[in-house]
Amino acid sequence: MRLDGATGTGNRPRATAWRATTLAVVLAAVVATGDLAYTTRAVPTYGAQPEGDAVLLSNADGQNAYTGVVRYLGRATCTGVFLATIPDGEDPGDAPAYVATNGHCPDFPGSNDVLLDRPAPARHAVTFNYFVDTPGAQLTLPVARTVYATMKGHDVAIVEVDARYADIVQQGIAPWRTAIRLPDEDEAVVVVGAPLQRDAATSYLRLAACALRGRAPVVQEYIWHWYDFDRNACRGVSPGSSGSPVISRVTGRVIGLLNTTTQGGRPPYTECALDHPCEPRDDRDPVGLVEMSYATPLVRLDRCFDAGGRFDVGGSGCPLDDGRQVGAAPGTLGAVNPLLEASTVARPRSRWDVRVSDRFDSQYYRYKVISVPGQECRDLRGYGASRRTSVDPIIGDTLPTRDGSYALCIIGGPDARWTDAWPSIRFPTVVRVRIDTVPPRIAPPLSIREEASGWFIQFLTQEPEVAGYLFKYGPPGRTRCSDPADYRPSLIPFITLPRRDAPYTFCAIPYDSALNEGAVIDRLLL
Repeated sequence: MRLDGATGTGNRPRATAWRATTLAVVLAAVVATGDLAYTTRAVPTYGAQPEGDAVLLSNADGQNAYTGVVRYLGRATCTGVFLATIPDGEDPGDAPAYVATNGHCPDFPGSNDVLLDRPAPARHAVTFNYFVDTPGAQLTLPVARTVYATMKGHDVAIVEVDARYADIVQQGIAPWRTAIRLPDEDEAVVVVGAPLQRDAATSYLRLAACALRGRAPVVQEYIWHWYDFDRNACRGVSPGSSGSPVISRVTGRVIGLLNTTTQGGRPPYTECALDHPCEPRDDRDPVGLVEMSYATPLVRLDRCFDAGGRFDVGGSGCPLDDGRQVGAAPGTLGAVNPLLEASTVARPRSRWDVRVSDRFDSQYYRYKVISVPGQECRDLRGYGASRRTSVDPIIGDTLPTRDGSYALCIIGGPDARWTDAWPSIRFPTVVRVRIDTVPPRIAPPLSIREEASGWFIQFLTQEPEVAGYLFKYGPPGRTRCSDPADYRPSLIPFITLPRRDAPYTFCAIPYDSALNEGAVIDRLLL
């Protein structure tokens, strides 16, 4: 399809008109890695200092190297990167164009979901040449479909742009190749993304430079679990940075996509909650590293594209989960105290009670329970005997009782014996649980504000340590906070107590995500 506003071929709609820019000439050198060779690419920093503030990028001269880093508008506002899927010097023909971003950007997959080949809503689009000083030279194209999206083990989406690869490249947009080897744990990198700013006029591409801070074997956040994420402390990460390419300054290749961060994180005891990733540690509480960002790896993503540059998740050596593992419901148990006998809030759970489904011809399954970290779902050792999904669909084992993070690991296949027909052990179905038998460890953020008309009480929470409250109130003398009778859960976030009925004894009991109750709050309101 032409990108000058003329009608394209086939069923492709007209593209937004855009004037061509001229790319700078990039000198290349051949670097050998085993029996592989690839070209390095210049990775300019445009004045950004290692570990320093991110710099706002300019393309006033049409020579900026990062025209292929895009603003992605989908379910969320994110960043993405235009993928180089055609070997250097080869004619791309009618090859489609693909952009990589995070799986949570076009969709919101569950902890074990792999979404394949879904049409994109009309509003989903990518914008190339996304610089603060090129508003009239940007190229915005619709997304035709999401060919791949997952948050299972990794956080990756591949979206197909409604344009040909060749037509985009001919307009001076430079695609980026992905890494063919794991980076060194302290490799120098840049992160290029478009984080949202308070001043919308500056919400454009920025670059930060830093070095990797090692590799996290497991990262957990909310319902998700991820493997082998590279850490970095590059500055300037905020909403909108999701999907930003992390580019090696050694090889000039994209090693991963920025996925989550603790930059600007909430107060302590929120580790592993939404927007506050953590790393499980042996015999200790999970740790949320201060001002740390994580990137989902893209190493050998090139093997997910065929010779014609078309996406193929079944391609030889493709590192992506093809989605053929068994289903499990629920997909996560969250925080649980299996020793609770009763609760006013909900029925305590003492068993896994996970239902296995035979998606993708997985008529048999095997499972094991592991502690995280220390053991590994992707290790075949420890899995039990095969069970038939139609005969034994429920895993009802008793939950662990020692505090810590655990995983129910499930693999499935078409035969009772483990054979090559079973999906790869690299992509097990995982149901997580955090055993927590400790009462809330922080002061509850309950707010009681006196007003002329009475009292306005807000049941403020800070999950997972304060997930809700039980409360009651009544006349002093007849209302005893130490009496467990008459407490009810706070189903709405606030209540008002009118002054005309004062005085009151107000009672509240905070509880955490595992339903452990904290100390009683006893207030006299006069």
